[in-house]
Order: sequence, then C-alpha cells, then structure tokens
Amino acid sequence: MIRRFKWTDLDTVMEIEKEAFPKSPYSRFTFSYYASAYRNNFLVYLVENKIVAYIIFYSDGHIISIAVKKAYRRRGIGTTLVGEVLKRTGGYAMVEVRASNEAAKKFYRHLGFSLYTIIPGYYGDEDALVMTRMPKPD
Repeated sequence: MIRRFKWTDLDTVMEIEKEAFPKSPYSRFTFSYYASAYRNNFLVYLVENKIVAYIIFYSDGHIISIAVKKAYRRRGIGTTLVGEVLKRTGGYAMVEVRASNEAAKKFYRHLGFSLYTIIPGYYGDEDALVMTRMPKPD
C-alpha cells in the first residue's frame, strides 16, 4: 500500500535511508524540509502495516530520493513507487544516480530511463548520471 508520509514515519524513513545510503544519508532536517514543502510528493510504501520504502519527488517528475529496505528489495516495490510518479507526471521522470551505482542504473534502465547527461562531481567524490524517462507516444 502507498500512502503519503506522516510525521510519525520520520524515524523509520531515516532508518531506511541510512541502510540504503550509508555514505551520504539525508539528515532529519532534509527529510523535514521535503515533508513540509512537498507533502503530496513524499510517499511511503507499507507491507503488513510497516514502512519498507519511500520516494520523494517534485511535481515535474524529478525524483529526489527513493529507497527500499534491503529485505524487501527485488519485489517490485521500487517499480511501484516510480510508477506512481509516472502516473502523476504523464510518464516523465528524471533522477540523478551515482556513476558507480550499477544496481540503480540497471533498475532505471529496466523502467525505460536513459542517460541524459553527466554532472561532474555532483556527489563531491563522484559524478552523477542524469537519467530521464519520456512519456510513451500515443
């Protein structure tokens, strides 16, 4: 089940974030900012009433962050969350991915994303690949 983020979800979302991005997790302040500024675009995914994933995105389809607990990966949860973004944007989405993150690149390519450009040093120590997915023509 997908629902909008609630403030009581913050600690769980931060645990998922730290597990998924141990080198550079977002801070409590960052999540609080997105929860306030983009409350309709901060979603969590629940399995048996437990939060196992989240996604944050801008209304234009720019995915800010997505993470799924390790124990729940490869079950279609990330695909479902990105699908929710695509439904809301008419099929367009964009995301930055670490150049070394092979799993993320494969995931987004599987969903129809392709390389748009590279941002040198985006992550400080590493380049970002900007990947986009365009709406399918009618």
